[in-house]
Amino acid sequence: MSMINLTIEAPSSKDELQIRKLLTLCELPQKDITPEGLHHFLVLKEKEKIIGVVGLEVFGPFGLLRSLAVDPKYRSRGFAPRLIERMEAYAVSLNIEILYLLTMTAEGFFAKYGYQKVERKSAPPVIRGTTEFGSLCPISAVCMVKSLKMKSFQKPSLRFAHK
Repeated sequence: MSMINLTIEAPSSKDELQIRKLLTLCELPQKDITPEGLHHFLVLKEKEKIIGVVGLEVFGPFGLLRSLAVDPKYRSRGFAPRLIERMEAYAVSLNIEILYLLTMTAEGFFAKYGYQKVERKSAPPVIRGTTEFGSLCPISAVCMVKSLKMKSFQKPSLRFAHK
């Protein structure tokens, strides 16, 4: 079995098109993705090909986890949890205490990683005012939350090999 060398890194502006294509493939919103908006994103790459992505919108002590996607050909290999772990560690480094997210299809998945379903209206106004909440995700999307307070994260490796 051959080793796949993967990296998790900040995207460059030239990655925007690949990110948009992956989000579209995974049926996630991408209308508001801009090169400037990629500042708080991470991509999972195999060589130069983006096979996973996750984003964060930052609002003081609150964050909106968004755009978690893994290419269907690479699913069920533990890549999504690694992206979440890295993004949560990054959020803690930015002094974010609480992460929110919206999901149409992955409530069970996020629950495994400590996210809890909450009423959409319980999110702070700054989160409810985002494009994700306001127009990109339907009202039927499930709102979930996770506290990062008192979390102790080990610095995850930027590179890993996967069989």
